[in-house]
Amino acid sequence: MNVVSHSIANIFKRLLVVLLLSALGTRELSVSNYLGLGIALAGLLIHTHGKVVADCFCLLTENVRREGHKRSTFTALVFLALFASAVVTLSGMLTSTTGRLPAAGQLADTAFSSENYGLRNVRDALTEESHLVEAESDPDLREFLSWRLVDHPEETDKRSKTLTTSREIIEEAQRILANLLGDLIGTANHVMLIDVPVFENKGDPAIAAGGVMLMKRLGKTIVYYCETYSCQNNTRLREALRASRSYRKDDLVILMNGGGNLVGYPLMDGIRTKFINTFHDKKSIILTQSIWLHGNYSANLDFARSVYSNRPNLTILIRDRQSLEIAKNNFKGVKLILAPDMAFCIGMTPRQMPPLYDIVWLKRNDSEGTNYTLPNVPTNISVEISDWYSWKSNKGPNDIETAFHFAGEGFQFLQRGRVVITDRLHGHILCLLMDIPHLSSFHRTWTQGLENTVLVSNGSLALESGLELLTRYEKWLPLIGSSYKPTGG
Repeated sequence: MNVVSHSIANIFKRLLVVLLLSALGTRELSVSNYLGLGIALAGLLIHTHGKVVADCFCLLTENVRREGHKRSTFTALVFLALFASAVVTLSGMLTSTTGRLPAAGQLADTAFSSENYGLRNVRDALTEESHLVEAESDPDLREFLSWRLVDHPEETDKRSKTLTTSREIIEEAQRILANLLGDLIGTANHVMLIDVPVFENKGDPAIAAGGVMLMKRLGKTIVYYCETYSCQNNTRLREALRASRSYRKDDLVILMNGGGNLVGYPLMDGIRTKFINTFHDKKSIILTQSIWLHGNYSANLDFARSVYSNRPNLTILIRDRQSLEIAKNNFKGVKLILAPDMAFCIGMTPRQMPPLYDIVWLKRNDSEGTNYTLPNVPTNISVEISDWYSWKSNKGPNDIETAFHFAGEGFQFLQRGRVVITDRLHGHILCLLMDIPHLSSFHRTWTQGLENTVLVSNGSLALESGLELLTRYEKWLPLIGSSYKPTGG
């Protein structure tokens, strides 16, 4: 090998390392990486061409050596052409997959088992999903597992209805959301997350935490976010607009946090109006929401129709069928999809402390509470009755970390009970994530088959069913960790 061939082979080795890191490791090829590879290849071509000219000029009288150099140079050029072709092919493969499937290692420690909790690694999840199809005995469900769910927006809960354990339901909810958001976001690598809640209703921060974890799973980078109350500030809107100019139109998607505040919540509807109007030329997705018609809902619906209708770039995920029907009847010209709550993407979570009460009763005391009558509790049963809104949380150095702290305090609040009774939706979901037997007033679109959950309609039935759960799961429930047994009331 002469000097030119050796130089080309050496640089080829360096380029190959970059490509292998991207294809098999945790690196992602950016625009600057592609530019660098292009400059390197161009430099090799110029260098090789110069060497050919110089060799031909200096070795005109040395036919044998000239022929040898021409052969080695020709070999190097062929080698370089093959390498360039491989770069183009592999880069195309990476570009076509990273939008839908992130690189391995995007989220560590994510397999479902007794030791690992949370979201699964995407490559593992895909392998498990293929096994899931093979293992499914029902032909209809086998076909369902192969669907692109964006093409079946009202049938996404087909399999969830048949599942009976917390783990199965959580895995299916995550599969559905990854399937939907992977296709909806598409090849875009960057997202903005609007309306990150940092208030003590632990359910809303849990939704945001699940959304952040799902973006991590999909390999999408959150390049801008704003906390709920600051989002209404026009200064933050201008900041988001400036930040968006750093990205191509098709490489940035606007995400608006989920919850139960679609229609009739002026602050939230107002924030979404500003961002939808400002970024009307970009894909926008309202993450999973419910609609609760209350107050002067006629006027609220009129305003919502003007905001959420005739928006070809807008998709709204809806988490229950009643809300979906309201949306279908009122929001025309947008894509509506039935989807699970984003909090499922937090994944299975272990208890971190022994329970302190037989029953923790999470009773909503805000304007959305039902104000039902509490029954008399037997004296031999310890019960703690309160709302988690008054359970104070720690704060982090930024709003996204604070949302995770608030969601974490929701888990701490609930795990004090061996059994939980709740009239909050996210009390139900967080109990499910910890696999705590519980009672709920939530009509379970996604969790109706759960074996350790009972749906009740009043306080007396809740207590009766709670005592029955304590007896049924006595052998499996952890013991109260304190010798002090406070009385309920």
